[in-house]
Formats: sequence, structure tokens, C-alpha cells
Amino acid sequence: MASRAEPVAPELSPAPSIRSAVGGAARDFYYHSWRLLPANILWSVVALVILIAVIIAPAGILLLPVLALPTSGIFRITTRIARGGSVSFWDAIDAWRTTVGQTLALGAGIVGAAVVLATNLVLGLAGSSPLGWAVATLAGWGLVVLWLFAWTAWPIVVDPARAGRPVVDRIRLAALLVLAHPIRIGGLGLVLGAILVAGAVAVVGIVSIAVSFAALVASRYVLPAADRLDTRLNGHEPAGSAPIADTP
Repeated sequence: MASRAEPVAPELSPAPSIRSAVGGAARDFYYHSWRLLPANILWSVVALVILIAVIIAPAGILLLPVLALPTSGIFRITTRIARGGSVSFWDAIDAWRTTVGQTLALGAGIVGAAVVLATNLVLGLAGSSPLGWAVATLAGWGLVVLWLFAWTAWPIVVDPARAGRPVVDRIRLAALLVLAHPIRIGGLGLVLGAILVAGAVAVVGIVSIAVSFAALVASRYVLPAADRLDTRLNGHEPAGSAPIADTP
């Protein structure tokens, strides 16, 4: 009697490392800077306009979700670079034309959660009761998780290999990735925070490269990690995915 064939486990894509993601992002930026610089400057202009609006009137904070549009635009470029596909600056403009609703919804969700958590943190620290301190502690950790989720969600939501999947499924995958690898994603969050702080100190850096470079690092790290998790959950990588290329 013929023996039953054992099921073959699906092959996982290579595990990402922060070091390789940073190195790959540096090469990516060298070859694609003329596409990334305008997208980064557009992001900075929108951020500056919103900052001025907030200074003029506190209600200007309601404009913060609009920053999701240039953010999505940058990630549209960086995820295509990470996937080894053709790239154009106009990929960034697509976020303003084709997916405005879902982009603003994700931006509003992140901003709304950040405002609620930051408010609870401030109120909790201002109080003198243990309950207030507990609320502040939970809110502080909530902000950390939100920071990690945002950097994980953007690459997955705009990933060209997952364009055919519902947005809710992509957001769910991002949340599962943070839960599955909190230490690794936490390390990524620290590196991205350091990049943005360095850019903010240099001022010119955040206008020209900091946001787009951080997005490149996130895309290089998150996409293969998401592919591995997809393989474990569904038995295969997303259709159209390809190994992250070391050269553009």
C-alpha cells in the first residue's frame, strides 16, 4: 500500500534585518533621490501648512489627517522600489487621486487615536492619584504601539503586491505583524525615530530626505516580514510579491 505523501511546508521568504534594510534604503535613495526628493518636499510643505494652521487656530488640528495623502504618496514610491518595480514621482500623486477616501480614513484613525492617547497621558500625569498614573502609563504604551503600527501599516496598505486585497485585511495583517514580532518591530520603530529626530535637528534633512528615507527603511523591512507572516497564515506569499532586490 502506497504511503501518503507528507505535506510540504511552504517556503518562507528570507527574514529581514534592520541592518540590511538601512543599507538597502541607502542604495535605494542614491538611485531614486530625484523621485523621492520632490515627494519629501511635498510632504514637508503640507506639514508646514498644517502647523501654521494649528498655530493660528487650535481647530487646525482637524487638518492633520490630510498629511496622510503625501505620506501615502511617499510609501507608494518606496514600496514599489522595494518590490523592484518601475517607479515614477507620479506614483506619489496617485494617492491624491485614486485612493483619497481610504488614505484619509487611515490618517484620521491614526490621528484620532494619537489625540485620545496623548490627552489621557497628559491628564493622567497631571493627576495625583494612582489611577491617573495607571491611565497615563497605559496611554504612553498605547502611543508606542500606535507609532509601531503606523510604520507597519503604511507599507502594507500601499503594497503593490497586495493591491487586490481589501484594505481591512491589509490593516489586520499590519496589526498581526506588530503582535507577532513586537521586539523586532520595536527595534525598527527606534531606528525610524532616530532618523526623524536627526532630520528634525538638521531641519533641511527632514525637508529633503528624512521622511522618505525612513519610509524606505520601513518598506524594506516590513514587506518581507509581512510576506513571511502571510506564508504562515495563508500558505503562500501575496500574488505578485518578489524578493526585495538589493539593487534598483
